[in-house]
Amino acid sequence: MSPAEHAKAKAEAKAREKAEAEAEAKAAILNRRRPLMTAPVVRPDIRAEKPVPPPQPGRTSPAARRRAYLVASGAGAVLAASGLSADVSPMDDISLSPDVAKIVIQLEDDRRRLKDIKATDRKVEAKRLMLPAYKGWCDGVLAAGAGERGPLDQVFTTIMAWTIDVGDYMTALPMLEHTMIHGLDMPAQFNRDPITFAIDQICEEAIRLYDLGLAKDAGFDAAVLPMLQDLVADHDVDLHDEVEAKLHKAMGRAVLAEANEEDAADLKARQETALREYLAAIEKCPRVGVKKDIERLQRALTKAGAETANEDQTSTENTASQDA
Repeated sequence: MSPAEHAKAKAEAKAREKAEAEAEAKAAILNRRRPLMTAPVVRPDIRAEKPVPPPQPGRTSPAARRRAYLVASGAGAVLAASGLSADVSPMDDISLSPDVAKIVIQLEDDRRRLKDIKATDRKVEAKRLMLPAYKGWCDGVLAAGAGERGPLDQVFTTIMAWTIDVGDYMTALPMLEHTMIHGLDMPAQFNRDPITFAIDQICEEAIRLYDLGLAKDAGFDAAVLPMLQDLVADHDVDLHDEVEAKLHKAMGRAVLAEANEEDAADLKARQETALREYLAAIEKCPRVGVKKDIERLQRALTKAGAETANEDQTSTENTASQDA
């Protein structure tokens, strides 16, 4: 074979290889776009093959989080248009945006991991490691504001619930207000609306920490409690009596925890405020557990009032004696 013929044969071989590669690529695209089969796709249970791997902290890069933010904030219609339940694999919905599908796939994967964890404290720690992967997307949802309602709303409220579970209350508050403004629902397994869930979880933890004297060590930010009260007032929320009582009780605990025993005026002001909170709590729910707190505060304030009256009387007598 002459050099020219050899070069020609080589070029033809390369052309055939290129044509075959293009044909394979087109076939792959067509396969991805093919209609759903009527028969369900049976997937093997990967958990039977190997244990569920632990969550990887920092597994989402800043660039990926930025992309998730842009997807959520710039495509509100896409987020709500899939008609996808959080319990259904997005791989079965060809209309779902690939970028949004990643969020749902990731949540499905993380929920499976959590089911395999039995201890509550380990579940909380696992959620703490999982949450950074959703931050960009959730920030994008918040930035987008109002959008069409859709099943992916419950992805957002699930992440909000996890944020509360790990104790990151200040991050959860804007998410909570978003759910209230736009009427988002919690996933069915929670059996509560978002504000009720938030107040229950946050106040139970606050009361537990204050009763054990661990609030400061745990880094509990008491500012979250009046913010919750503001949300209830601003949105005219009709709370169950037990839930509202729990919020008043937590507020009373928080107010007293910061009292300065050396400052009589500050101590009295805090005792009066806490007493008002406890009285409001017991009015809503007599079983809320503040009866003894009320009795102690009433005795302390009565004693302080008597001491103040004695001091005023003594001061008046001294002044009169000096004038004479």
